Amino acid sequence: MLSARSFNLKQDLELLTAESGQATVEFALVLPFLFLFSMAIVQVGSVANDQLALGHAARTAARAISLGDITSENANQVAFSAVENAITLENIDIQVELDESLARVTLTYERQISLPIIGDLIDDLTLHSSVSMPRELTS
Repeated sequence: MLSARSFNLKQDLELLTAESGQATVEFALVLPFLFLFSMAIVQVGSVANDQLALGHAARTAARAISLGDITSENANQVAFSAVENAITLENIDIQVELDESLARVTLTYERQISLPIIGDLIDDLTLHSSVSMPRELTS
């Protein structure tokens, strides 16, 4: 049988183990780390997107050079124009190498890391993409 005394013990036990604000405090302590972690994931996705875009631009430039009878003097201008039309990244270093059978385009891009707080501690990333394509000379 339950008595009035057992109900008082139960209430006393609930008062001693009350944790109503503990979850809020733990969440407040973890929230900055969750924010930085989610920002880091977004930044990794952005860097991966830039790397894919750089690869696409290198393929586009190499293809433009390999399909035409282009001299070494004109190859840089053709590659610059193809890269400019393919992607919107700024300040890309373009290197073109031509020989009788191969057109090689190498793109280099300095990518800044823009994470709050820890972004200043991480150096800029250098992204590279290099593509070689056989030349299809008509002459």
